[in-house]
Amino acid sequence: MTDNELEELFPQFACIADGSLRQKAQRAMRLAAQRGGWDWESILKCPVTLNWTECPVTWVEHVRDVTDACIQAFAQQEKYFRQNHVPVSRDLVVAGALLHDIGKLTEFAHVDNQVCHSRNYQLLRHPLSGAVIAHEAGLPDELVHLIALHSFEGEKSYQTVESNFVRKLDMFVFENSVWGLQKAKS
Repeated sequence: MTDNELEELFPQFACIADGSLRQKAQRAMRLAAQRGGWDWESILKCPVTLNWTECPVTWVEHVRDVTDACIQAFAQQEKYFRQNHVPVSRDLVVAGALLHDIGKLTEFAHVDNQVCHSRNYQLLRHPLSGAVIAHEAGLPDELVHLIALHSFEGEKSYQTVESNFVRKLDMFVFENSVWGLQKAKS
């Protein structure tokens, strides 16, 4: 996938002011798609979850929604961080929102035009596989941390301001997207 294709899928990449961070974030997303065997057409069919029956929300839609929610909420809430003298990085929030679920591209597999769990999804749940990919792409430890701890893995773990921000909005968006659906049987 090219940078142009990624920017078409996720125009929010343009909201990352630091050009080096933007390039590394795009590299991480391309690496995740490549590792998972996702191309331009199949990535549009990648679901956000296989754990709720008939969830119509795609991975792309979820990532866009979380990123948009983070951008909008940050614009409104940044005043509190400034008021309380808490340093916070908008670029880390935006990049973290875009990348928080890159591991799902390796947790899920696209086989015979169907999406299923990959061979080792239980060993490397998406927060872990995504963190590994982020590290390999040269992203800063703060983003690796955010990706690794954005799901239930982060419940009792140290959170940075940015990881806490993205984690809470991710949960909010995800819970709304599966509200009313049946949990799939394991």
